[in-house]
Amino acid sequence: MWASLKWLRELCPCELAVEALAERLTLRGLAVERWEARGDDIALEIDVPPNRPDCLGHLGLARELAASLAAPLPRPPQGPELPGTSGLLEGVQVVVDSPEACPRYTAGLVEQVRVGPSPRWLAARLEVCGLRSINNVVDVSNWVLLELGHPVHTFDFDRLAGATIRVRYARRGEELRTLDGVRRLLDPSALVIADAQRPVALAGVMGGAETEIGPNTTRVLIEAAVFDARTVRALARTLGLRTEASLRFERGCDPEMALVAQLRTAELLREVAGGVPRRQVVDLRAGAPAPRRLLLRHARLVRLLGFDPGPEATAGALAALGLAPEPEAGAAWAVVVPSWRRDLEREADLVEEVARQLGYDRIPAELPPTAAAPLAEEPERVLEERTRERLAALGFCETIHYAMVSRGEDEPFVEPGTAPAVALANPISEALAVLRRSLLPGLLRAADFNLRRGQRDVRLFEVARVFVAREPAAAPGEPLRAALVWTGAAAPRHWSHPVPQVTLHDLIGLVEHVLDCLECGVRLERARPPCPGFHPGRAVGWRTPAGGWVAWGGQLHPELAERLELDLPLFAAELDLTAVGRLPRRPPRYRPVPRLPAVQRDLSFVIEEGREYRTVERLLAQVVPPAEVRFEVVDRYSGPPLGPGEVSLTVRVILEPADRSLTDAEIEGYRRALIDALGEQGIRLRG
Repeated sequence: MWASLKWLRELCPCELAVEALAERLTLRGLAVERWEARGDDIALEIDVPPNRPDCLGHLGLARELAASLAAPLPRPPQGPELPGTSGLLEGVQVVVDSPEACPRYTAGLVEQVRVGPSPRWLAARLEVCGLRSINNVVDVSNWVLLELGHPVHTFDFDRLAGATIRVRYARRGEELRTLDGVRRLLDPSALVIADAQRPVALAGVMGGAETEIGPNTTRVLIEAAVFDARTVRALARTLGLRTEASLRFERGCDPEMALVAQLRTAELLREVAGGVPRRQVVDLRAGAPAPRRLLLRHARLVRLLGFDPGPEATAGALAALGLAPEPEAGAAWAVVVPSWRRDLEREADLVEEVARQLGYDRIPAELPPTAAAPLAEEPERVLEERTRERLAALGFCETIHYAMVSRGEDEPFVEPGTAPAVALANPISEALAVLRRSLLPGLLRAADFNLRRGQRDVRLFEVARVFVAREPAAAPGEPLRAALVWTGAAAPRHWSHPVPQVTLHDLIGLVEHVLDCLECGVRLERARPPCPGFHPGRAVGWRTPAGGWVAWGGQLHPELAERLELDLPLFAAELDLTAVGRLPRRPPRYRPVPRLPAVQRDLSFVIEEGREYRTVERLLAQVVPPAEVRFEVVDRYSGPPLGPGEVSLTVRVILEPADRSLTDAEIEGYRRALIDALGEQGIRLRG
């Protein structure tokens, strides 16, 4: 918020320069981001923490400033003392139908008001705080909001039907044209201020245009109420409205400030608009809350602070904050929490207040002694770190995304028949309404962001948890997943040679390399993945012999790519690390470093298109080798002079003898045996 330096000095008399004043507030947790001259005043931009709604007004800021100076806390400016303050106001009927949503409602009537421009001192002070002057009545309500931090609203009393104010929930089908000129259809969950016929304001958010102050207004009804923070927050979010009033009500207003704001507004209207306040006001209250009492133990204070400030300094710090400490038996203090300090709820909060008051610089800069036992190594944690390190080493950049997605956004990447996504009861927005069942939606958004900004080579990954619904009463399962997206170059670009674009084979090799690094001890089978979001002819999945899916991926489905307006083929994959963790680990195997050079022979075979390489590898493995052997695919070719539906596959046979050199006869005999084994299955040698 923007605050006026002159205003702060009026509420807390001091001669501090703006630099010193800003430093004092910042050290107390109210960071002064910057300040600038505005007229004959200085405006300070202050970052108020969410748990300090009392500092959203100059009075609260002045209290903090006074506490830092060990000066008496300023009291709120008082309006006229009105005898007969009660729930009755002649000629006005006020009813609160929902006291749980409106625990306090005050109303007062000011007559003979003359609406016109505000005096210069009033308009100038509002301008320093970033508000423009409208007229004297509206400006008075803004003045009180900025001064006391408590919102007030003014109605043209003569435009209220039946001279009635009723706090209730909206009825189905009701509408309200708010002060911004928008006609809004109200939900039955919306708390409204209504007259005898219709809603005239959104409680705690914004007033209605039908009862706004105009040039002909002569009687003004002042509303100063306390509304439930959650009710106001839900209403503001539903309607997409964020106002100065809703900001304060959402964080929680001081219930004792409502009547003070009421009387202060009436006094200012008398001063700047010639109004005559009625001698009574309405003050409907669901019951005054009992003062909160907390106990601060000296031993607890020392343990949390890390040093002993001493009893006198502690009691002085609490007294300076208006907490009125009283000594208790056993080296402790009992305090009464002021109504405006809604953030003080437990003993640890009092310890923090003592630290703020005495200065954080007094806390020793040393680590406390610890005796924590070493953490046990968690299998999933090992898989997570190993996957993260391997993908980063392969040139992929790690990303982190929200665990929430929009409804249906992850549908293309889950198996049909999967339980629906877990919906959030109070989502931030419709774009973040459900918990994700796949990591790929977030990665696709990140890839799209990069592609639209000219980055054509995209390699991104994420390792995180997804959420799978279980029984209605049970918490959702949270399997650990790793996912990646890849488009553009298949290898780092270099001037010396053209760089091929990524293909499905690159993705398959990458996924199988990661699975191999995770030491999966089960031979996985390739199959068509169950997810509809991949290209039907350019996708592959890996599953166990029992049928459980471990990984899946492929090129993005053309319809999905067109919807995302992608102009490059994009490949994506997802690995279920929780499923991998359930599989047996491949035991470590010792292989001595060969002392003799390996022998390599390349064999090019012609096979029918669509035949899987693993069937060829099984046939090769059935032939007994003269030494340790392994096979590698080094080339795949289709086209003339091969016939239609034929593919040439070149397999490199690598023999690694351990204790003796192989003879030419042994090598040639093994080569002929491989050719014969394949020939028996109709696989011929090329050429």
